[in-house]
Parts: sequence; C-alpha cells; structure tokens
Amino acid sequence: MRMERKDELFGRGTLPKRHQKDTMYRTYQMARIIKIASLIHNEPRRWTRPRLAAHLRVDKGTIQRDIDLLRGMEIQINPCGKQGYEMTSDFFLPIPNLNFEEALALITAARFYQAAEGEQAIEVLNSAIHKITSNLPKQTNETLSQIAPQIEVPHQQVSQIDETQLHKEKLYEAIRKRRKVNMAYNSFSSGRREQHRLSPYAVLFRRRAWYVIGSTERLNKILTFRINRIDSLFISSAPYTIPEDFSVQRYMEKSWAFRLGPETHVVIEFAPRIAPLIREVHWHSTQEIHENAGSLRFEATVAGWQEVGWWVLGWGDEAEVIEPKELREWVAETAEKMVEVYRKN
Repeated sequence: MRMERKDELFGRGTLPKRHQKDTMYRTYQMARIIKIASLIHNEPRRWTRPRLAAHLRVDKGTIQRDIDLLRGMEIQINPCGKQGYEMTSDFFLPIPNLNFEEALALITAARFYQAAEGEQAIEVLNSAIHKITSNLPKQTNETLSQIAPQIEVPHQQVSQIDETQLHKEKLYEAIRKRRKVNMAYNSFSSGRREQHRLSPYAVLFRRRAWYVIGSTERLNKILTFRINRIDSLFISSAPYTIPEDFSVQRYMEKSWAFRLGPETHVVIEFAPRIAPLIREVHWHSTQEIHENAGSLRFEATVAGWQEVGWWVLGWGDEAEVIEPKELREWVAETAEKMVEVYRKN
C-alpha cells in the first residue's frame, strides 16, 4: 500500500533505482522518527527503547539513533529509567488563532515552498495546509477555499540534477551538528574541480537551484556554492561556530540576483517607453530613481555588476549604462558579439 503511494507521488521509472531506495529509506526513517516523538509526547514514561523497537519493528540501536537525531533537533527527550522517556520541550504547538490575512499568507508561502523544494515536500506541506485550514472558522475557511485556488505562485521547480543530489541532506546534518565538511566542487567560474573544507552557515533556494553559504578555509572567506555542482561531500569531525553577527539577509542584500562581488555604484538611463516598467518595480534595496524629461535614471550600489549587465541587455537599445565604465564596456562588447552571431547566419 505504501509502495503504491510512493510510485504515485514520484512517478514510475522517473528516478534511478538506487535513488528510489535512498528516498524510500529516508521517507521511512522520517516517518518513524515522527512516530517516536509523537508516542513519547502523548504517553510520557511509557515507551522504553525495547517497547519502541518492538512496536516499530526495528532494533534498539535504530531507536537510539532516532532519539539522538530528535535531540539534535533540540527536542528534549529524557530517559526515566525503566519507566521510559519523557519530553520536556514544548515541541508540538497548538494551532494558533489566525485571522484571514495570516492564514492566506501561510498557505501562499507553503505553496511557494512546495514549488521550490520539489516533489519530496508535497505530501508534508499538503498535510500542513490541511491542518491550518481545518482549524479555521467556517466562514474564513470558505472564503479561503474560493480564493486560494486562484493564487498563482511562481513555479520555480528545481532541476532533476537538484532532485537527485543527496548533498543537501548532508549539509543540513553538518549545520545541525556544527561539523565542517570536505567537498570537491566543480567550479563554473574557474572551470576546475576545487577542494574545499567548508564551514556551512546556511542552505537556501534561489533562482531555481539550491545553494550553500559558508566559510572556506582555503580562501578564508564566505562564499556561495551551488549544491548540484558538489562532486563529493563528507562530514568531518572538525567543529566550527557560526559568527553571531552573520545573517543570510545581510550577506545577500546587496547582490543583484545571487552572485557577489565588489560593491559598485551603477547608473543606467532608460528610454521613455521603458521608464514606467522600471518605475513600477522595486529592483534593489539601494535603488534611487530620478525622472528626466520622460526618460528615467536608475542608480543602485550592488555587490558585483555582472548580473546587472545581463539585466541591462534584456532591455535592448532602450537601456544605456552610464556608470561604471567597466560595465558599460562589457555591455557594449557583449552586444557586438551578439550582433556577430546573427550576422553569421
């Protein structure tokens, strides 16, 4: 019965057999861990390791590893001798009293995350959405039922390469345990296979792919790595700490899209026809817009200008880079190469 459900969820023949087995094992492990936490929470001082092992049809060592994982997630499970375990964390929270706007925001966020995370998260998130909606007042729930299907969220589905990589789960584990990782990375910028010992700070989804941010010993700086370019990854025994002043939001706030570089002040002139489109969108946290007799001058300070260059090229001849000189020259050279490509054909 369970096997049929998984085939239904992932699609027959869409994943390699080895990955199907790994995915199935992680699914069963997650379900078992949730069951253990639920049993201990609902019936404290009843469930011993032998009783849990017999109930879930696994050995006592597996139960101990699962309990250690729960403790690693800061769920306080304490042994009470022959009486079993009890949970002191307030981990299972009551459904909050949400108003309409809060419920709609949560459901929309959950749907967006479904698209970003991929198929493996759909079942869990559907369950969470159901719990939110089933505990709302009848009138609110009816209104949400009418509106929610009309909400269009960006479908930023991950590629098959991202779906079949197991390194994301290892990075989660390394961050939880605060252990450095040794990884071989296929760098796009250098075109080489690089070796890094990384202290991972955060894993995040952006621009249709998963990334890890961390401090690399080799370069002694914080960098961003695309997870599907990691060739191999091993968790070491070396500990690390995440600086108290580190914030993903602050780290990324001056990037244009994702790539980072030296801070650069950019100035771009937009033609009158395009000006309303630029004016209507908040493109960057540092942007300033200056009106100029129909045209529009856009200014911002960004961490690296190359992504801005690709953005400017997308507006064709109705956008002109004024500053910096390096960006202006790069856009001009790239545009000339594009023209040559089309002239050849």
